[in-house]
Amino acid sequence: MFIDASLLDRVAYGFTSSSTWATTRYKLISGRSKRNAQRSMPLYIFKAPYNNINTTYAGQVVAAYNACLGSVHSFRFKDWSDFELDDVIIGTAVGGVDETMQLVKPYTFGSGTLNRIITKPLAGITLTEDDVSMSSAVDTLTGIVTFTSTAGKVIRATGTFDVPVYFDEDELDMDYETWEHLSADIILIEDFNA
Repeated sequence: MFIDASLLDRVAYGFTSSSTWATTRYKLISGRSKRNAQRSMPLYIFKAPYNNINTTYAGQVVAAYNACLGSVHSFRFKDWSDFELDDVIIGTAVGGVDETMQLVKPYTFGSGTLNRIITKPLAGITLTEDDVSMSSAVDTLTGIVTFTSTAGKVIRATGTFDVPVYFDEDELDMDYETWEHLSADIILIEDFNA
């Protein structure tokens, strides 16, 4: 189950963000190697070594952890290193009423491009067709946008998004080191199913 709520921005600060891939490598007798990707998308992992977090904010982490039944349910999380769509092309309209497209964020390097699927946009996503604003409906739980357009128009999106994540562990350790402050190590894993 996905809980449509987010840890407060104050709690999200201090996390490190890792984009991870799984690659199988084969070394050949010739000295060459072959590499195969095990996933088509990177898996994002967020780690937070909280030191001296105020008990007020720690209480919010504990509440989220318990409401999510540990690692059972996923929720929204803001990745401060990558949370914006800035006039990105999401596709070319085929034309018609109630056309739909999935929000994506492209990552391009040389001739290679990877389109990351955005499933948890925040309210306020704007769409344009050939640089002209258009009315649209955005599903903030799927990232699917619905609009009416003319065939051949380039559709672009601007706005912000969250990442669906779950707690990695079924045990949350809190260390009360000083008065009204505590420390904890928390790991959140991106949830591709949410």
